[in-house]
Amino acid sequence: MKKILLASTVVLSMAGFAKTSVYAEESQVTKKTQTTDVVEKKEEATPKKEVPQVEPKKEPVVKEENSSKDDSSKKEKNEDVIKEGWRKEQGNWRFYENNQSVVNWKKIGGTWYYFDKNGIMLSNTIVDGYLIKGNGAMAENDWVKISDKWYYATASGKISHNKWEKIEGVWYYFDKNGIMLNNTIVDGYLIKGNGAMAENAWVKISDKWYYATASGKISRNKWEKIEGVWYYFDKDGVMLSRTIYNDYLFQGSGAMAENDWVKISDKWYYATASGKISRDKWEKIKGTWYYFNSDGVMASSQWKSDYYLKDSGAMAEKEWIFDKSYNSWFYLKSGGAYASREWVGSYYLKSGGYMAKNEWIFDKDYDAWYYLKDDGRYVTGTFTIKGKEYSFQNNGKWISEAKYYKVKPITAYVYSASGERLSYVSQGTIVSLGDAQSKKDSQIPVNISGLSGFMNKSDLVAIDKESEFVPHYTSDGKYFYHELSPYVSLRVAPHSSAMTIGKKYYSTDGLHFDSFTIENPFLFRDLTKPSNYSAAELDKVYSLMNIRDSRLAGKGAVFKEAEERYGVNALYLMAHSALESAWGRSQIAKDKNNFFGIAAYDSSPYTSAKKFDDVDKGILGAAKWIRENYIDRGRDHLGNKATGMNVLYASDPYWGEKIASIMMNINSKLGGKD
Repeated sequence: MKKILLASTVVLSMAGFAKTSVYAEESQVTKKTQTTDVVEKKEEATPKKEVPQVEPKKEPVVKEENSSKDDSSKKEKNEDVIKEGWRKEQGNWRFYENNQSVVNWKKIGGTWYYFDKNGIMLSNTIVDGYLIKGNGAMAENDWVKISDKWYYATASGKISHNKWEKIEGVWYYFDKNGIMLNNTIVDGYLIKGNGAMAENAWVKISDKWYYATASGKISRNKWEKIEGVWYYFDKDGVMLSRTIYNDYLFQGSGAMAENDWVKISDKWYYATASGKISRDKWEKIKGTWYYFNSDGVMASSQWKSDYYLKDSGAMAEKEWIFDKSYNSWFYLKSGGAYASREWVGSYYLKSGGYMAKNEWIFDKDYDAWYYLKDDGRYVTGTFTIKGKEYSFQNNGKWISEAKYYKVKPITAYVYSASGERLSYVSQGTIVSLGDAQSKKDSQIPVNISGLSGFMNKSDLVAIDKESEFVPHYTSDGKYFYHELSPYVSLRVAPHSSAMTIGKKYYSTDGLHFDSFTIENPFLFRDLTKPSNYSAAELDKVYSLMNIRDSRLAGKGAVFKEAEERYGVNALYLMAHSALESAWGRSQIAKDKNNFFGIAAYDSSPYTSAKKFDDVDKGILGAAKWIRENYIDRGRDHLGNKATGMNVLYASDPYWGEKIASIMMNINSKLGGKD
């Protein structure tokens, strides 16, 4: 018999939806939270479960019939089996009454089932508007999933369609076919991915975000403050993002930007604390200046008056920038304005900020001419411009008439006209221009410490006597001094009436001056002659000179032994060791007992210096070495770069003069016997 059902119609009133919990296959959509930049909102969901869970149908106790044919040779036929109740045949369920399979509706054990014309029980389908579950039972107040679509049957068993249903406190909507809707909007109400009507929740539909208030309806044409963050929804209820509305800037997350950057179509915008973009103004953001054009776009790679906006948009400060459009370098000072008519290190910025190059510049503040090379740096030393050679100081000033030069390499050589090496001088040595004519275009005639010769132009840079310290001589009324630097002064002779106190005197050899000559009592003394001082007197030197912690203190007897054994003046040996080892306190002296700078070459003094076993051997060994390599070869006096030991012993052109000055001071302390 056909099942007769009484169905009651449930009328849903849409006014005043109550806040409910969602009951469906998927979990609640995670609430949208504010992010600082582009943040995708994600709706998390878990599979929908049938509610309530219908227990799988148990197979009837009735045994399933398996019919089979007897052997063809048998002629007897078994009696027919009587079928009654549930039977599973060829994978399908049937129900038998009086040996006949039931068709249409049948209530069995208090549950309604439907059987087709062939008596097969139907499942997971809809018949006459009634919803049938997977176990064949008619659904009542229950969910059923058919072909990935969800349906709901009311207490009558019929599906809901074209209506709202409140199921376990949650509102759902079913279309004309009874399919539960999800991720959509119905009559302005927002439905989540699990089918539940959204309340105070976010839903993403086709990559667009919507928000439902407590009523379930979406926000349209209005601002909403959600969890402390402002959002704006357009006429369709779509959340705005990465856009500008009424000058308000929105992040990728949809949140209104506040004191924040947002990139829209490869252009950067900035919102102040109010949320509105900056237009036609400078903004200092985290200590850096930016400029925003009339459309609110951050300016970059361009000038704004005297200021330059870099690729990042940041205003350039205290840095160089190259502008391709002007094909020039510019320097932006502290504060951002470009440098103009001024120097920045070795570079000169002309009017308009352009860097000078391949041109002469006259700086009236320095009253000097400069030449700027192709790289913009000013020229130093000797430089050829349009086939003519010019000389420049180390500070770039052009020297119209060069008279002094400074040595550039660690060690540079002085040559004869024929090219023979005469001597060598150390880095920083000042040489004066000589009178002789160079035999080579690559050389300059020079005078240094009594020596006249030639030096390579590449080893020298011209200097201006007025702007750089040039060694000179001066008198204080008691002694005549050689001023080697602002910090080094050598006593070389007593004052004479021919000297003017405080006047600067210049000499190529330190002996001959314009109006007088001097005699250094120790510079040319024969070093083979013994000192008049005893070992005990020499031992007093260190205390008299206030020299502490010297490894040479108390070694007067060893100095006298060296004098007697090798015929080398003991006072000289003491003065020599004082200069080369800082009175026996240098690192080479401490580590290697080398007090005379033996083999301590300019390029690697510590590494190359010779090592002695102890202090005594350091003194005696040095005396022997000096005797054999210098005195026995005719260099028996200290001298200068023209004669004596100084020619080849040291690159310092005033090495001999310095030792002679120490000898003079010691002699003065000990009573003047030498």
